[in-house]
Amino acid sequence: NLSSQNTLALSLSALILLSGSACKPFIEKKIASADMAAAYSRTATEKGQVTDEFKENLASFSLSLFQKSVTKDTKNDLVSPLSAAVCLALINNGAAGNTRAQLESLFGMETEELNRSLYAYTSTLTSSKDCEVNLANSIWFRENALDIKPDFLQTNANWYGANAYASPFDNSTLQDINNWCYNHTKGKISKILDRIETEDVMYLINALDFEAKWWTEYENKDISDQIFYSYDGKQSTVKMMHSEESRYLTSDTSVGFTKSYMGGNYSFVGILPNEGVDIYDYIDNLDGEAWMKLWESADTSREDYVYREVHASMPEFTYETDFILNEILQSLGVTDMFSPDMANFTNIDENAPLYCAIVKQKAFIEHDRHGTKAAAITIGGMKCMSAAPAEPLYITLDRPFVYAIVDNANKLPLFLGAVTNL
Repeated sequence: NLSSQNTLALSLSALILLSGSACKPFIEKKIASADMAAAYSRTATEKGQVTDEFKENLASFSLSLFQKSVTKDTKNDLVSPLSAAVCLALINNGAAGNTRAQLESLFGMETEELNRSLYAYTSTLTSSKDCEVNLANSIWFRENALDIKPDFLQTNANWYGANAYASPFDNSTLQDINNWCYNHTKGKISKILDRIETEDVMYLINALDFEAKWWTEYENKDISDQIFYSYDGKQSTVKMMHSEESRYLTSDTSVGFTKSYMGGNYSFVGILPNEGVDIYDYIDNLDGEAWMKLWESADTSREDYVYREVHASMPEFTYETDFILNEILQSLGVTDMFSPDMANFTNIDENAPLYCAIVKQKAFIEHDRHGTKAAAITIGGMKCMSAAPAEPLYITLDRPFVYAIVDNANKLPLFLGAVTNL
């Protein structure tokens, strides 16, 4: 379940980080901020369920996010829809009114159902020694800046195991937040913030870490140098990994294969658009429904499934991405939460004029003969809008007036007078 995942994620110092053939112990970085986890542990007893409707809605969100995040500039792209979904769900639990309605529309379900469904889904993400999947969530808020509703923190503790940190939002908090990201991605992502601005009062963060070995690892004989033809026409020599697989995917415009990670609970899926199909055109048409149909084509229990040998080849690669999701989410209908005038986060603080200034994600992947390591951090940054400056007040004692000499400690007048004639 989610609590055991969080316990595992918090025990990173006992894990081993593999780098090639060398083994190095992973050492957590210190976090000085006070963790309020004990005050806000899970109290809910419901476990929720993963319905077909939820899977379809999450698939639609995932593919929409992917389509919108693809830069089409021939650079490699990477996004974690799950990390983004959980981060937005944390934010949504503080939203109200139309701000919440837009987020609910994004996921196609009401807040309470989304919480239960994501809890049930993330609880199914099993983890083992050779195939680790860890989710962690945290909420950081500026000390004495907000009157945070306990229900907001409790709800996010119930469904997402979110730790809560009250911090001064100075350089020490900046270091703590980056250390938290480092710890929960086992060093894959070491920094999510460069600075904390004066108006920043809250950060809501999701960390997703994945490390898995291949069920059938590649041997030296399975790897060869081969040419890779890039979108921009350039050619490069890569290490190409060759294997025989038995599960494939097909559609009118593509063909693909799956390769299992240790334990069989997770797979790498490689999809190749047909000759003549532009990769970006293919992505533009790969929505949630198309994805589900593509995955159904790999269902070996189908009566019309034909077993075939699949000679699969894929390159080794490593890269990372870093992008802002604001415009992407706005294009998907989530606009109010980014507007100082329209945002409604009264479920966080009844009186503070909060709005979401930024939703940002960093992602990393290392894909080689041993397996795959991937991580993502998604962060939502909340600001408290400044009150509009008051109109200047002009006071000129150019007609009869009263005056006083006051004891400031007790606010009592030592003298009172009136000037009526000069």
